[in-house]
Amino acid sequence: MRLAKFNPFNSLFGRVFIWFWTALLVILLSAFFLAKQLTDVLEVNAVSQQQESETALIMQRFRNVVERSNNLNQSLRRLGQRKGIHIVAINTKTNQLNASFPAPLSRNIDELNAFVESDSPLLIRLNNMEFVGPYEVIFKGSKYKIYFGRLLLRSERHMRPRSTVAISGLALAILLSTVFCFALVLSITKPLGSLRLASNRLAKGDLTTRIEGLENRKDEVGHLAEDFNTMATRLQSLIDSQKQLMANVSHELRTPLTRLQLAVALLEDQLNAQTGDSINSQHAKHLSRIENEIVKMDQMIGQVLTLAKINASMQRVDLQEMTLTALLNNVLQDAQFEAEAMNKSLLVSIIPEVSIKADMILLISAIENILRNAIRFAVNEVNCELNIAAHNLVTDFVEIVINDDGVGMSAAELKTVFDPFFRGSHQVHEVSKGAGLGLSIAKAAIEMHGGSIQVKARFDKDISQAHIQEGKRSCAEQSPLTGLSVIIRLPIFSKTS
Repeated sequence: MRLAKFNPFNSLFGRVFIWFWTALLVILLSAFFLAKQLTDVLEVNAVSQQQESETALIMQRFRNVVERSNNLNQSLRRLGQRKGIHIVAINTKTNQLNASFPAPLSRNIDELNAFVESDSPLLIRLNNMEFVGPYEVIFKGSKYKIYFGRLLLRSERHMRPRSTVAISGLALAILLSTVFCFALVLSITKPLGSLRLASNRLAKGDLTTRIEGLENRKDEVGHLAEDFNTMATRLQSLIDSQKQLMANVSHELRTPLTRLQLAVALLEDQLNAQTGDSINSQHAKHLSRIENEIVKMDQMIGQVLTLAKINASMQRVDLQEMTLTALLNNVLQDAQFEAEAMNKSLLVSIIPEVSIKADMILLISAIENILRNAIRFAVNEVNCELNIAAHNLVTDFVEIVINDDGVGMSAAELKTVFDPFFRGSHQVHEVSKGAGLGLSIAKAAIEMHGGSIQVKARFDKDISQAHIQEGKRSCAEQSPLTGLSVIIRLPIFSKTS
């Protein structure tokens, strides 16, 4: 185990380093062997009568020299220099090769051994030399095969063009480097891609996200995946504990609130009994304030419990088919009444004749909360547009866009607008008395129906790009109002017309 930490393949640095040098070595060796194969030339042909006659005379002279000599190599060099030829003698028993020319010229003539058993002389072209042989001679009781050769003129050589060798070597180097680099890059980018996808899922709220398949890697990528899983597990535990704490605290607060309500009622009865028919205005004012605050706390606790149940998937959803008109009719009428009471106008487009599957109470509460927020923060006007938007080839969505002419929100606020207990800046929410849970509950409720919700600032130019469907601008883009646009999408169950 102690030696494992010295294994270079357990480190991304070591793996890349070794991979690079291995690839470079393979490329160099391949280029060397390819160049050798492309430059080595071996041709074997029959000997012409003229060549055979000329060589026979030289062979006779060679036998005469050898018979009078005690040193074969010296005889080879002497005759070779005198006749201007190259002579090779191969011992048929030991395969030892003797040559009349220096080593640089003799390094590629080992192939002549393959022809020592030939019964007749051959014309052998080997690289840049040409040999005639083999001829047999006896020297000091040992049999030798003799080849007579000459260095070819440049015009006689049949070597492949240098450009062919260069292009072939370059092509092989590119091919091998591509294979090695692709394998190396894939071994790094593939797990990093898995990490990226897992990070995106975790950022979108999927706390069950874990990275699988990288546990056996011992390098930095494997350690990163392990740390990510540890972080995700810890994060899930903390958030689950927070949600459970919110639910438990809210539930426990219900009992003392009920007691407070009873205590206020008893106190009011006692004061009435002491003072006669009615209590004085100061006492009545304080009691009314206490009752109002208790009601607000009760509503807030109810919202917290609702949000906790939805997040924990404990909220019962009774989905029933209904028309969009049936769902929104009363909600829009109530909103119209509330807007008129505040000297503001609510403009509503024609409701499409479509049916959806919804829990009426839950979905009405979500849409109503958004409408009331828009009316509360609008300056003069709220615009509610409804249309059908093609989402994909399988499902169509009904799009409900609620625009107001308020002052809007900053980019930073838009990123956290759906967070529980969100409170906007003082300029936007100076009259707000809510707990900041309405949009969180609305978002959770809409997503439980398979829908989605977005909040956009009216000055945001991305609206026109985010909601263009089949070349048509969405309601959010067409609206002349500034302020905020809340875009709700709900899946259509069926079209009634």
